[in-house]
Amino acid sequence: MVNRALGRLSEKARTLSLNRTEEESKLQCEEHQEELKLFCETEKKLICLVCRDAREHRDHRFMPVKEAVQIYKDQMKSSFESLTKEKSGIQRMEQQ
Repeated sequence: MVNRALGRLSEKARTLSLNRTEEESKLQCEEHQEELKLFCETEKKLICLVCRDAREHRDHRFMPVKEAVQIYKDQMKSSFESLTKEKSGIQRMEQQ
């Protein structure tokens, strides 16, 4: 789940031009052309304020994009550290 959400975020980021101004580079909802300010925890995707009020998201949980980024960034860092330790342990066992 987390990997798919991060994949979607990174794919959106790749489509942005580095030469755009800050206002132009904000991600927009394809349906409403509104800025994507919220992360739908239920569907694990970015949404705009109009989408949040739509029937399809009525019972979903949301958080600001910056908060979601920090949470998933911390989770990825923790996973990376764990995998790095596991890899080191395996390498030591192979050397023995």
